[in-house]
Amino acid sequence: MADLGRFFVFSGDERTLYLLSSGLSDAGGRVIRSGSDAEFRYTMQHVADFDAAIVDISPHPAPLYLLRDVLAFYPGKPVIAVVAAADINAAMQAIRLGASDYLLQPVLAEEAPEAVARTLLLNLSAPHRVAQHIGWLRERDLGEVVGSSEEIRNTFQLLGEIARKETHVLISGESGSGKTYFARLLHFLSPRRYQPLFRISCANKTSGDLLLELFSSRDGLLHPAYDATLLLDACHCLPASVQNRLLQFVQEQSRTLPTSGVRIIGLTEAPLSRAKSGLFAQIDSSKIAIPNLSERLTDLEPLCRVLLRQIREELSLPDRELDSEALRKIRNSEFPGNVRELYTVLQRAAVMSRSNRIDGQALYLAGMEVGESEVAIQIGIHSLQIEEAEEALIGKALTKNAGNVSRTAQSLGISRGTLYNKMRKYGLAYTERSLLSRN
Repeated sequence: MADLGRFFVFSGDERTLYLLSSGLSDAGGRVIRSGSDAEFRYTMQHVADFDAAIVDISPHPAPLYLLRDVLAFYPGKPVIAVVAAADINAAMQAIRLGASDYLLQPVLAEEAPEAVARTLLLNLSAPHRVAQHIGWLRERDLGEVVGSSEEIRNTFQLLGEIARKETHVLISGESGSGKTYFARLLHFLSPRRYQPLFRISCANKTSGDLLLELFSSRDGLLHPAYDATLLLDACHCLPASVQNRLLQFVQEQSRTLPTSGVRIIGLTEAPLSRAKSGLFAQIDSSKIAIPNLSERLTDLEPLCRVLLRQIREELSLPDRELDSEALRKIRNSEFPGNVRELYTVLQRAAVMSRSNRIDGQALYLAGMEVGESEVAIQIGIHSLQIEEAEEALIGKALTKNAGNVSRTAQSLGISRGTLYNKMRKYGLAYTERSLLSRN
């Protein structure tokens, strides 16, 4: 059996320590084991000759501090972090701190040799570190992953497991549920995190347009000699001719490249064709279903906090929080547009609110439906305040996006034409240096 290398393994959990150590030993690895903090500190002081470390931070009271200690004590050594089940935030933070890879609890014995083999193959050289830094910058706006409900934790666990594999993936969910966000999260958590992630919308495009966008020799997204991850938004709209050409491209890469080639992540709101062969059959092999907001009501309050913090940073607003009345209204409301609709309501309410605490009236003015009696009381002030708030919101968004109309319209969830109409209505015009209101 070939010598896999020498590895330092630490876990305060006896079962995890046994599984990691035995998995590496069975694959030809030599293992230095530490099962307590005292053994761990002793090993750090006296052992430096190893190829990679696997450190279980899941049961530790201060997991990230432990990981920082290891990374600081062994600069340049590949470190794989073991994190708690479904703890996607810990996995993201571990990678951002400098961990080479992660494993989710409960670990399997065969996962350890696979992880170290992949890590040693990457060989954290200087060019790789540059790519690593670029990857962090590209995905820095992923933010905090929110969710403690059983439904979303199951989704996190599945996503974390699939991310580390090379399979194509299908992510399904209703409009506004966060499919694109979860796809970017999956890419960040995958071994491909340092490679390009290309996104293409398949809706309302002809076969010719899509083929040019993907395979044009001058500026097409895909190249036969390169690895990449391709995000197909509304993949159920992909014409059969493009499916066939893309499948042919994937198959040709698998025969000619030593690496895995392109990985496809499909996003869909509609069921895929039930074809048992072809591109859809490959994408459909690994599925992640994103739960609706109505299926994760226990996540509403922490999700609102995170979204309001994000809105504050994007629009340079003071701190905003929901009062008890506003929180009650949100819990009792339906959001058919899911997280996207909740974000839009909170964004408008944050701008409209006259104080740091968002109340029920601000939610109503932001477009959230309330009871008929409340409408009768508030209807007299609605028209004037909604226009004032809308003008302020558009002005802040234009400033935030440096006057780029396309990005501003996308951030506000409206079309470019609608944005232009509202800019004319409120007399908003953008120059290179300042935003001029009511010329």
